[in-house]
Amino acid sequence: MKKFFLVLVAAVMMSGVATVSAQSPSQAFGIGASLGWYDAGGHLVYAITPAVHVGTQFGLLISDGNTSLTFAPYGKFLFSGSKELKPFVIGQFFISSNSGEGSSSTGLLFGGGAEYFITSNFGLFAQIAVLRLPFSPTGSKVSFGLATPSIGAEWFF
Repeated sequence: MKKFFLVLVAAVMMSGVATVSAQSPSQAFGIGASLGWYDAGGHLVYAITPAVHVGTQFGLLISDGNTSLTFAPYGKFLFSGSKELKPFVIGQFFISSNSGEGSSSTGLLFGGGAEYFITSNFGLFAQIAVLRLPFSPTGSKVSFGLATPSIGAEWFF
């Protein structure tokens, strides 16, 4: 994960070499990949407006004979920042299952972060889960804090 983070930081810094003036897309579909909240995963996203994005994240982790699968629809509201850097808040409903433990969990997750749009079709983001509200009693606890970061990239068409 350290290598991925270093590559992400390098890409953001190198993108500042050219004078690019991008903004969040509008009425566009996209795909993305991220690390953090649900291990490694991908997501599908639709930018309704430059400020409102909806989508769903898919996570898959196979480790020591256990398979963990996550499905998490989300809504993201991007605030007006600079043209390229947009702070945002995000809310997700998650459903996770673990085949090795024979358990599943559901709940809500709320967080915030920022997305840097290198072009209007490509953005890099970092986010932190602030509040996790599980619905299922299987070992999940309500958590509040800044201990769950995530990073990723989005491509819009």
